[in-house]
Amino acid sequence: MARWPKMPSALMRQSAAFFAAAALSAAMVAPAAAADGGAMVGISDPVATGSTPGLLEAFAPRWRASGVDLASVTADWREIAPEKDAKAPPAGFDGGDPSSPLYNWTNLDRVIAVLGANQLEPLLTITGPGPLWASSDPERGSARYRPDATLFAAFARAVALRYGPRVGRYIVWYEPNDAANLRPQWYCTKGECSPRSPQIYRAIFNSAASAIRAADQGSEVLAGGLAARGRSAPEDSDDPLTPIEWLRAFGCVDSDGAADRNSPTCTEFDPAAVDGLAYHPDQRAAAPSQHLRNTSEAGINDTPRLTRVLDQMQLSGGIVNAAQASTPIDLYFTEWGYQTNPPDVFSGVSLKNQNKWLQEGAKIVYGQPRVKLLGQYLWRDQPVRDAGQGVDAYSGGQGGLYGFDGIAKPAATSFPNPFWAISLVGRRAASLWGQVRPGGAHTVTIERRLGRNRYRRVASVQTDGQGYFRSRSPLSTTAKFRYRWAPSAGAKWRYSNSISLRPR
Repeated sequence: MARWPKMPSALMRQSAAFFAAAALSAAMVAPAAAADGGAMVGISDPVATGSTPGLLEAFAPRWRASGVDLASVTADWREIAPEKDAKAPPAGFDGGDPSSPLYNWTNLDRVIAVLGANQLEPLLTITGPGPLWASSDPERGSARYRPDATLFAAFARAVALRYGPRVGRYIVWYEPNDAANLRPQWYCTKGECSPRSPQIYRAIFNSAASAIRAADQGSEVLAGGLAARGRSAPEDSDDPLTPIEWLRAFGCVDSDGAADRNSPTCTEFDPAAVDGLAYHPDQRAAAPSQHLRNTSEAGINDTPRLTRVLDQMQLSGGIVNAAQASTPIDLYFTEWGYQTNPPDVFSGVSLKNQNKWLQEGAKIVYGQPRVKLLGQYLWRDQPVRDAGQGVDAYSGGQGGLYGFDGIAKPAATSFPNPFWAISLVGRRAASLWGQVRPGGAHTVTIERRLGRNRYRRVASVQTDGQGYFRSRSPLSTTAKFRYRWAPSAGAKWRYSNSISLRPR
């Protein structure tokens, strides 16, 4: 079993040598394109794209070989900016100048270079919290409290100037509906609370998006990065907002989708111009086909909840498609996965269900043409951190395709070739779907097994440019289906999981 080891300009003179060296080993990565019939494949693993030497260098080639198109990367304002715990910025510091010697770009330089060398497009989230001096009220001692939108825009400009040649897509902020990243979430007085973080974020996004587009013309800027969970009945100003409620407040629409310009957070309203919405669907421990009970939240099969409110916002003038005003706004699912047991006995699903449900989720997203990206979270489990009793005893992420020890889970085998099949009611036929990763035109051989007989070929189909295929097969009795393909002529066959079906 596999184991893993633990602007070209005067502004850029300081880093010119770095980019020149990187250019020798990798061509610039153009933004991948997602067709209407399927989503790009992404990976999000903050430990792998963190500061551990050698880890990303080991993982990135495997990501590419497994069919990953984009890798999520974070430009962490607090870690890159100087004097993060000071109440005032350093004298003479220009946050919009990427060549400032006070900025620390070392790790992000390395990560962007490694991804480029492996032909992986970075999906770069520029996020806070920032240094304490960037808070609107540093005396509170919280860097998360009301970040200064102008100061953040300067940082976003510096990031886009430095990495623009290698980055085509940016996300502004990470999970702004969570107090761990942005405060306050609510304004509460006399037992009544109203959303506040959407208004704060709107100012942050508008300033940063303008700065990014000016520094890196032609790039796409996504809003959101929203967490799927929240509280509709908050008890505290730091309680997280549910994503649907957050979106309505961000776009200043009421629960019926009508424009709201009378709420305190919607006066002097300036709509955001976005190239898409990033979102983190979360099924808890439920199958992807299930809908979340709280209609203010959205799992992977609840995409209509998100697109409905986005359409209402767009129609009412609460949000603008930056590329083409009349075109609906697309979704990017940047973090998707299942916590597993082992090791998480409280929140995890079985390894078998993780394997099955990740493939079913990919099939569900295929049927949602406005979803342009499905990003797996994580590649490898994070270490288990005991932070208390019950669920807290399994802090960290254990939704990887590999355990922290590097041993592959079943989902690691199916990730490069997901497969899903269902029995069509009353038709005595099976509907088959799959994807060959990396994408491209491939010949797929569909095989069927009856009883204890050997698998036999029932059809050969061609995948589309992203590696997707669909097919049907007669189903008169219980049978198992799978598909096989080879990456090149004479290469060893690769097989999908098998799925057992009976007529319905």
